[in-house]
Amino acid sequence: MLAELFRYFTLRCPPWARLLGLTYEHVAITQRHRRVADAWAPHLEASKAAILAGAQRCRQRRRVLVIGAGDCRDVPVAELAALFDTVVLTDVVLGPELRRLAKRSGGKVQAQIWDATGVLPALAAGWRSLTGAEVEALFAKGDAGPPPGGESDLVVSANCLSQLGLVPAERLHGAAADDDLPARCAAAAARRHIRWLAARPGVRVLLADRARLDIDAQERELHRQPMPGMDRVRPPDRSWRWLLAPIPEWSPEFHRVHEVGAWIDGR
Repeated sequence: MLAELFRYFTLRCPPWARLLGLTYEHVAITQRHRRVADAWAPHLEASKAAILAGAQRCRQRRRVLVIGAGDCRDVPVAELAALFDTVVLTDVVLGPELRRLAKRSGGKVQAQIWDATGVLPALAAGWRSLTGAEVEALFAKGDAGPPPGGESDLVVSANCLSQLGLVPAERLHGAAADDDLPARCAAAAARRHIRWLAARPGVRVLLADRARLDIDAQERELHRQPMPGMDRVRPPDRSWRWLLAPIPEWSPEFHRVHEVGAWIDGR
């Protein structure tokens, strides 16, 4: 508990990130990784390999942008820094590990706070008064604008798609009276982000959850739930399973597993 509290106050983020639960989510992810690091290792390595596969498609290697960098557990920062002139790592919450990476790079690696939805400050401002329909419309029409520093030769959306609308919507005042609101917001934010990503001129790598599975100790699939917003996406170029929460992390009865896809588009 003390470690979680200490980390919470070492994070760098705007006030709306704390209000919308994004700092809490960052701390929860960090603590879970510490508990189940071995289970996560194959997923993290597969994510890094997909990012580097995208990098190999780039004709020019001036700049790479990573969205949802987190603590860079799934991002091959050193390899990207060796390939590109500038590596821009963005998230709504910057942890100390990410800030140290940037500081030690001599300016080659940059860490920046950036809202990939374009709507989170407005959402925080109206979190008590916005209706469910208004919130969903915000995510559906949100415009993140141009990437930080301009267009990049490689843009990576790193395992954050399913959380873009879900986590903030769960904190909204009206979510208690509308059980489906977080899922609808997750779908709207995911579809909008995919359109934004497709409009980028460079090579794009999307790493995203496709489905959530509950699997028992005998490897039998008990439940499968497609991730919101993924219904219109083509089959991935690569796919694997992420053992997010092995027994008994989430439940004593089943493992919580995510099916992950990697889409690599562009040159």
